Amino acid sequence: MKTLLIQPPVHLNELYGELAGAGSELAPQGLCTIATIARQKGYDVSILDAEALRLEVDETVQKILEIQPDAVGFTLYTTFVPIVKDISTRLKKIYHEKGRELFVLVGGSHATITKERVLIEHSVFDIACIGEGEITFVEILNALQNGKNLKEVKGVVFRDKDKQVVATEKRPFITSLDTIPFPDWSLLPELKKFYRPAGDSLKRAPSAGIVTSRGCDGKCYFCNPWQLGKQVRYHTAEYVYKMILDVMDNYGIRDIYIQDDTFVMNKDNVMAFCKILIDEKLDLTWACHGRVNHIDKELLQQMKKSGCWQIALGIESGSQKILDNINKGATVEQNYNALKLCEEVGMDVKGLFMIGCFGEDHDTVKETIAFIKKVHITDFHMNFFTPLPLTVAIKLWPKYGRFDPSKGAFMGSTPSFVPFGLTEEELIYYRKYIYRLFYLRPKIFMRYLLKLFNLSHSRKIIMSAIAFLRYVLKK
Repeated sequence: MKTLLIQPPVHLNELYGELAGAGSELAPQGLCTIATIARQKGYDVSILDAEALRLEVDETVQKILEIQPDAVGFTLYTTFVPIVKDISTRLKKIYHEKGRELFVLVGGSHATITKERVLIEHSVFDIACIGEGEITFVEILNALQNGKNLKEVKGVVFRDKDKQVVATEKRPFITSLDTIPFPDWSLLPELKKFYRPAGDSLKRAPSAGIVTSRGCDGKCYFCNPWQLGKQVRYHTAEYVYKMILDVMDNYGIRDIYIQDDTFVMNKDNVMAFCKILIDEKLDLTWACHGRVNHIDKELLQQMKKSGCWQIALGIESGSQKILDNINKGATVEQNYNALKLCEEVGMDVKGLFMIGCFGEDHDTVKETIAFIKKVHITDFHMNFFTPLPLTVAIKLWPKYGRFDPSKGAFMGSTPSFVPFGLTEEELIYYRKYIYRLFYLRPKIFMRYLLKLFNLSHSRKIIMSAIAFLRYVLKK
């Protein structure tokens, strides 16, 4: 049975709005890993990354028809649902006219958090993979190919012979991530040509993003940690080092963007990773994400020595009231102290903020503005606060404001939630004002101008710089 895994054709402007030029274009590592494992088990599985190839919906349908798969599997985020539904409907109609059957599988965060609903609400989808897909996907293929009952497969939602939606037992999370093979990146379009992080997290080209852990023990109201678990699971330092060597040796990558939200949570693991990079003297630069309460000076110094040039920190707000309302688990003082440590070590910081959180008003916005003026931040990103499905925020929003889930497609590029203390127009104004305030400061402005003229950097950095400048200068 020929199976095609598909990254839907959702383009940067749909995800990032006016800042599309600065958006990240990261390889779908999860999809690639699942395909790698299935192929190792003897299944005929390939990948179509319609997003990376810049395909439109019609072109995506045509590509799929050229391949003629017996089953298609889509990565499904909430943003992707309308497009995936449209593509699946077209394909099934064409297959039906030809007297053929096409199985449509979906997986990813939207399928995981909605479970049975994803099939109840969308009849065109046949099977949903819930949670981690590495083992489940292979067992689904085995059932489909050999006529076995899907009831025996953990972690799936499907329709039985009576067309009733059935959910099987939850599949336990993979406890030892090192048992997962390296992704076969050759299944994707050329790695160093089609994929790169956001320009403000790119030190040099070619660059690639990787994931080294799963799960989160945070309790932020705006985040849903349940898809990958509350318990954080890590690849060992040795595994991560070898995975990086793979992309360096085979694909010419020299800059790594570690996508984990919680990369610095396990200090011992990070220190061991840094030691390997230092000992091996790799020609590598890298960036990562972290929380302010997980870093200290010793850790930052070791990271810097090993080639880490930037850490993205989820600051969210300069108001303690806001941090408490979203259950961030950090204080304004902790944010100040963490940013001061980064400055002392010489580490670039990408400050991640949200505007329009629960309880946001003119005073809290002013607190955030005052905070930004005081601290060491070299790059900046601000989303509109968005209550996501199955988060605490989705339950609490009526207490704090007005919510229209049709706006922004849950990506934070447009204000779908408006707190009672502000209007939608004021939120839009404040976000742009803060971006302008940050990027038009002489030091930051000159930094980005230098990037524009640094020919050692890729086109992505230039596009990002231009996107930011256009956004902040636009009235």
